Amino acid sequence: MAYLLDANVFIEAKRRYYGLDFCPAFWDWLAESNANGRVFSIEKVGDELRAGVDDLAEWVIQKGEQFFLPPDEATLITQAVQWARGQRFRPGALSMFADDADAIHTATWSSLMRCRARA
Repeated sequence: MAYLLDANVFIEAKRRYYGLDFCPAFWDWLAESNANGRVFSIEKVGDELRAGVDDLAEWVIQKGEQFFLPPDEATLITQAVQWARGQRFRPGALSMFADDADAIHTATWSSLMRCRARA
């Protein structure tokens, strides 16, 4: 099974228990898990993390597209937004979902799971 991580996983890990200088083994484990095809994130999450201009941003830059996957196609995002519309979200929440990394995150996860099922 593969896991797709949101920005909060990286941010909370860095801020709380697994600072890059305090617990480099955690970050090495993430990189190793990514190399083994078990852990990924998305480009938009990478963009959010790089905006921090800190040691986490540097780590993200080093990992690049292998870890932070670019979006496959606009149709995937459209599918994620269509799914969200069927979930009874309030209009404001739906708008935030469509404009945020959440739609891309959901679409990438869905695509990743379909690819893994075929393999």
